[in-house]
Amino acid sequence: MLRRMTRLRWRISHRPPLPPGCALFLTGDHRAWSSDPSGWTFDPAGELTSEHPHGTLLSVKVRARHPDGTVTEEGDAWGGRAAPHRHVVTGDAGIDLHVAGWQDASEGRGRPGRSAPPREETVLHAPWGDQPVRLWWPEGQGGPLPLLILHDGQNAFDEAPTFAGESWDAAGAAQALADAGHPVRIAALPVNHGRSRRYVPFPFELNDFDSGADEYADWLKGSLLPHLHARFGPVPAQDTALAGSSFGGLITAYAGLRDPGTYGTLGVFSPALWPADHAFLRWLPGRRDPQARVWIDMGDHEQGTVAASRDLVTHTRDLTAQLAPHVREARFTVGEGHWHDEPAWRERLPAFLRWWREG
Repeated sequence: MLRRMTRLRWRISHRPPLPPGCALFLTGDHRAWSSDPSGWTFDPAGELTSEHPHGTLLSVKVRARHPDGTVTEEGDAWGGRAAPHRHVVTGDAGIDLHVAGWQDASEGRGRPGRSAPPREETVLHAPWGDQPVRLWWPEGQGGPLPLLILHDGQNAFDEAPTFAGESWDAAGAAQALADAGHPVRIAALPVNHGRSRRYVPFPFELNDFDSGADEYADWLKGSLLPHLHARFGPVPAQDTALAGSSFGGLITAYAGLRDPGTYGTLGVFSPALWPADHAFLRWLPGRRDPQARVWIDMGDHEQGTVAASRDLVTHTRDLTAQLAPHVREARFTVGEGHWHDEPAWRERLPAFLRWWREG
């Protein structure tokens, strides 16, 4: 059956200047983020026409190829990485692209934060080197508090160190929870280029077929938790939560089910289950933690098309049903209109926190 095609008219409505001779082109997940401008170059007026099947979910960016062949990608106003432009293909449309800046060597270090920063940052020793720990707790709250450990801690609080200028605003969500009478402490763990090795429990291309997830899970249980308990007071497992998104969701589910009785709640946001041909699904049978509550969610715009995203939601709901008999509680939530990004997880975090502490 022929797929209905729609025509999009792209126009760069604003961009900072570039050296003479640069060719601007469009890239995105629809072309595997290729840096080849062939067929996707904007005309001198900054316009480009393309055709896409109805129902495609597009994430795109503008790039510039310099006369010497080097390529610069659009960024934010501070030279850091920018979030992609998003578009759901539902019919012919004109789309304006506002390019705020170009990525440069500053990596966005001057980017201001809109959300509250952590109260403290410390560094602990880990097998892979120094591990920063970003800590937040409600003002005036001393002693032990329920503990949330967050992966991808560089994206948890203020926007300055984030991947693309968007954060989870974890402090804002936790402050609202505290105002409702449920204070918690957050320990967020930044990660860098070792993310695929630390978070994916199975050998695959992005971790060079050398997973470090067991090493990471051992450190969480054997080093991080004892350190936090010694400093702030012991917290029982039923008041300890582990959470993360994408690969962070994968390591959350893996570490929690690998070490039953360690975490009372698992926040599995948009889990990336595909590495090593969905090896997690083959590892899962027989895993159980009768005392754990597990939150699993997925946005309905997380694949390349509306139909594929719908299938992903179905598969994730089925995963939750498969897990439910083996844990205390399994909750599945769909993020309507949510893509695979920080703004989506920021929007779903408050509901997870309420479910964790009020449920």
